Amino acid sequence: MKKILCIILSMLVICASFAGCGGKSESKDKGKKNETAEVSDKMPTVLNTAEYTLYQNIFFNETAADYDGTATSKEGTFATIYDAYNDVTRYYVWGYNDQTKCCDWQWELKIDDTSNLPTNGSEVFVKGTYEVNESALDRFWIIDPEITVKTEFKGRDFDVDMKSMDNTLERVQIANIVNKKEAFEGKTICGYGRMLNENTLEDAYYDDSWTIELSGDFEVPAFGTLVEIEGTVKDGKIVDCKISPNTQY
Repeated sequence: MKKILCIILSMLVICASFAGCGGKSESKDKGKKNETAEVSDKMPTVLNTAEYTLYQNIFFNETAADYDGTATSKEGTFATIYDAYNDVTRYYVWGYNDQTKCCDWQWELKIDDTSNLPTNGSEVFVKGTYEVNESALDRFWIIDPEITVKTEFKGRDFDVDMKSMDNTLERVQIANIVNKKEAFEGKTICGYGRMLNENTLEDAYYDDSWTIELSGDFEVPAFGTLVEIEGTVKDGKIVDCKISPNTQY
């Protein structure tokens, strides 16, 4: 899993040189809501070991070319990250391997029409086609996605909603915030992780993965405690931070 994380993070730098590249075909993406879809104030928990195994096989065993051009469908949680290296918002459907939630899978979606997107954190069903493409963050994504909302998450009022991301996507977003701090200056943010010390948040599951500094008028939880945070980004740190007990991760 750590190798997969490193692959995705390394693409942040590599993809910068491909910022102007286009896809092979125009997206026919849709964000249609199922008429029977309920609205929920709780994010879904999508578990799929077979999806995780496929994800590992494509990226860890480097078999993406074998799937290029083939149809696929996914059911998972919808999320977006901001790739400041390329000044582009990226879209994902993701889920967990199992209830431990330390191992996850995520598929990037090539979405051109953003007029009717699901709320981050919504449970969605996606149909599309795999494509190997240098413009994708990890050089592989799903094109022409047809997105159906199964359960609409009510959403959160934050510029950067890392609570709607799995562990891998949050790590990528943190890397952007820390290394491209000017792009996130003044943005409101929420997320999750473990308390490393009195003013530092770290990866929820992995040691020596990522850290970000916190400041604010909060009671410091016990080190190692899994928490959720809210605040504002300033100079690559999270200020005016509020810390609460973990409720989902």
